[in-house]
Amino acid sequence: MVRRLLYVDPEETARAETVDRLRAELADLDLTFDACATLAEADAAVSPETVAVITEYDLPGGSGFDLIQTAEAVCPDAGCFLYTDTEPDTIDTSEHRELLTEYVGKESASGTGRLAELVRTTVEERTQASYPVPPAEEERLAAVRSYDLDMPELQASLSRLTELAATHFDVPTVSINTIEESRQEYLARYGPAEEWEPIDREISLCTFTILEDDGVMLVEDVIEDPRFEPYGDTLEAVGVRSYMGATLVTPSELAIGTFCLFGEEPRSFSATERADLRRLATTAMELIDLHTRTPAGDSVEAHR
Repeated sequence: MVRRLLYVDPEETARAETVDRLRAELADLDLTFDACATLAEADAAVSPETVAVITEYDLPGGSGFDLIQTAEAVCPDAGCFLYTDTEPDTIDTSEHRELLTEYVGKESASGTGRLAELVRTTVEERTQASYPVPPAEEERLAAVRSYDLDMPELQASLSRLTELAATHFDVPTVSINTIEESRQEYLARYGPAEEWEPIDREISLCTFTILEDDGVMLVEDVIEDPRFEPYGDTLEAVGVRSYMGATLVTPSELAIGTFCLFGEEPRSFSATERADLRRLATTAMELIDLHTRTPAGDSVEAHR
């Protein structure tokens, strides 16, 4: 998987020297380096593959904190570092303290060496994620990003499927989701899930589902499953005790998300029910393809 480091400094010589030093210090991490001089260039360079953002405080077009806010939206797991000769006492970090990983002074004796150590720690911790990652993760994430999933017509169609699933399987909660780089996002929700916010991938049941060879994962009791023991109480508090999920698989056979059922009590599902959920997930994926691949100006209604 590509891992990118973004370094931003308006001073050309300082930028080139620091990037060369970091590239040498971190050669074993196989990072791709993006070097920018302005806020606009840096905003355009930030991507989901960015694992570290290093920036001067004063930038043409804004500040380092403006860039860090962009990174929070695009690559929320990235480490964000202010590497600057601006005195820390003159910088108001009160609104951004939680987004900033570390402040490193350019004039300090350890300087770039300290910066390299911090970046190494950040990248290595990110690599050792507490959740499993599919072998084709880079291609899978690219597939997720290729779809326009904010279309109201698509979300309405998927919502009807969640309501149908709740009735068919007699469960209180249903959701259709995408599994993105660091979090699970919701495309459609039924029941208590309508109040749920996107969650970190490390506490997502569905991030395990996309690894299933047959496309369906059943958890009869999340409290008894060792994979989910660390946050079993959290799941039970929102009414999740049993689970069945089926993958949303693209025509290129990449699992971009899941179609999930949640129960408030331990429960098993039959082979027929597993097959039914798999068919619903296939239908959901077909709707996603239909709505997002239809040429502009050609309405979905014309295909009915």
